[in-house]
Amino acid sequence: MWNEVKDNVLVKGFSGTIGRSLTFRQIGGETFVSKYQRPPTTVTTEKAVAARTKFGRATAYARIAVKNPELKSMYQAVVKGGQRAFNLAMMDALHAPVVESILADSYHGQIGDPITIRATDDFKVVGVVVSIYNQAGNLVEQGNAVNQENNVYWLYNTGHENIELTGSKISAIATDLPGNSTSLSINVS
Repeated sequence: MWNEVKDNVLVKGFSGTIGRSLTFRQIGGETFVSKYQRPPTTVTTEKAVAARTKFGRATAYARIAVKNPELKSMYQAVVKGGQRAFNLAMMDALHAPVVESILADSYHGQIGDPITIRATDDFKVVGVVVSIYNQAGNLVEQGNAVNQENNVYWLYNTGHENIELTGSKISAIATDLPGNSTSLSINVS
């Protein structure tokens, strides 16, 4: 348990350990003290390394985001209580968007057929790319969907004819502000 040291000129700015009894640490320009913190003795697993790496990338993104006035104002606009734009940016970087559904009932392989994608994120989906592959797995077309409602529904109107409709695959990739992406694919019957 860390306790903040206030108005003590002897330890202000101090960090490190004294005689295996006290550990001092600097957090946000403030000095904190706790009982001696032993170095970890457990073996680090691949899962722990992956989590640490993901957390490090999220922290790096949040630092960049709050230095960018446009991004910072987007995050700042939705802060609640004691939150900060930095915290929201970090949480956004930790959570990828989700492609919930691809609605292709009106897709008949003709030019102009609509395909609707439902994609959500904890903050904001910034783009959805739709790809259509024929039965042989060859790319028929690919393009950007257009946002329709509350940054949840995205519309893609086809631009090429697909004469091999049965067995085709439609794929949608949603991307959020930090660059996380997730995909979903459906088969056309």
